[in-house]
Amino acid sequence: MENQKIKDLLIEYLTEITKEVRKKAANGEGRQILGDVINRPEDIEIGIDRVGEDILGKLLKKHNIKATIFSEPDGRDIENGDGPDFYGSIDPFDGSVLFLRGFEQNWYSALSFYDRERKPIATGIADILNEKFYIGDEDGNYVIDMNGGQKKKISPSFRKSLKEPIVLASYLMSSQYSSKFLDIFGDLIKSLHPKALFYPQGGSFIYAFLASGLVNAYVMFDEPRSEIDPGFPIAKKAGCQIVSVDSDGNYKDYEFIPGRQHDKVDLLIAVATPELRDALIKHYVKNYAEKYSFKI
Repeated sequence: MENQKIKDLLIEYLTEITKEVRKKAANGEGRQILGDVINRPEDIEIGIDRVGEDILGKLLKKHNIKATIFSEPDGRDIENGDGPDFYGSIDPFDGSVLFLRGFEQNWYSALSFYDRERKPIATGIADILNEKFYIGDEDGNYVIDMNGGQKKKISPSFRKSLKEPIVLASYLMSSQYSSKFLDIFGDLIKSLHPKALFYPQGGSFIYAFLASGLVNAYVMFDEPRSEIDPGFPIAKKAGCQIVSVDSDGNYKDYEFIPGRQHDKVDLLIAVATPELRDALIKHYVKNYAEKYSFKI
């Protein structure tokens, strides 16, 4: 019963955030600067970022769901009721920097719910510009057309080698991330298959692309948890590997931890297959040792 309420809320949230963002964008609203984002020198909070939080707060009350939802801005967790039955993580608007500068590209909103044992219940990611939703819940992973209502199952790609024409993604629009990535993986980019694609974007929405086979691998240094928690369960449900990696190449499955959304992961690798995970870790360990290990 409660899980069905969450599924209903999720669809309602994705629908409302899509309509409201498109409306505000058409009216030239939502670009006022509100402040910086904690531990994120490259990011900024603008008016459009608060739209999703407001919608979600009202929907939690409407559906009488006791939950604590963790958001990007410091001190603005969304709470309904004492002693939450559920946790959640929201990226109210993924694409703020592009929106601020007038680009109509990569506008998303992502929301995941977890039970009290931190196990994922449901994930929804709104592709606002294309008016479609990626959903991951107990019924599987699927995409829904907002206007026509068509529902289609999605599945990841099964490419296993870096030598294949894969799609490799990493967010490179800020020097906070691009310099370290290119230092370690720049040679890999140069050696990719001629028909491979390097997609220089990322964030909470990228997990919908992993789950649906659009992206084969996503690699990020210093990735904020607030960019992982709202979206990664949909890729995890699809069988993708989402792991944190240390400098020795040891890895462990990424897990949601309530209240830690401002922490960062030193190296995050999210891939469709274990073979790609192992190949990327091997490349990382080799290049890291060559560049940073002390030679005696």
